[in-house]
Amino acid sequence: MNIKIVNLITHLLVGMVLIFPAASFADQKDTRLDVLFGVLQTSNSEPELQQTEASIWQIWYESGQQEIDALMEQARAAVQTSDLAQAESLYSEVIEMAPEFSEGWNRRATVRYYQQNFEGSLDDIQQTLILEPRHFGAVWGLGMILGWKQDFSGAIIAFERLLEINPHARDARPRIEVLKQELAKSAV
Repeated sequence: MNIKIVNLITHLLVGMVLIFPAASFADQKDTRLDVLFGVLQTSNSEPELQQTEASIWQIWYESGQQEIDALMEQARAAVQTSDLAQAESLYSEVIEMAPEFSEGWNRRATVRYYQQNFEGSLDDIQQTLILEPRHFGAVWGLGMILGWKQDFSGAIIAFERLLEINPHARDARPRIEVLKQELAKSAV
């Protein structure tokens, strides 16, 4: 198929996804994600890639349940005011109420990362990736924690996985290079 036709179809599909969102249901199971992840794989347009990533995050963030979404918003506000204990508590409540909602796990993993509770964060990242294996935010967090723990091989694998999911991940390639250098130093 002609590359111009493929690009036109991709743009039309992304436009439809953004214009006609699924009003009542969103999360890692949302069917719009398949189209958006396809764009991450094929686009070379920086504005399109940024919009696509933002759309993916928006879909992940919305559970489709008013009570869960309200708790997610309260937790986000707590993070913004640096009340990480409150944020963790609220995300834990989200997880208890909606254990199949990957973004609850991912957001709590992020809060635990900020609190330097890396083991707790890793547990939550694992659950996030069970529910949404394409979660590039969780994979990035995994790479960061493994690098901090000086598991350079594991961190490299995580960032390589990130590039498989999102070939345009901004800092993955430089991080891989630094990690390879650290791995070489530790082998001496």
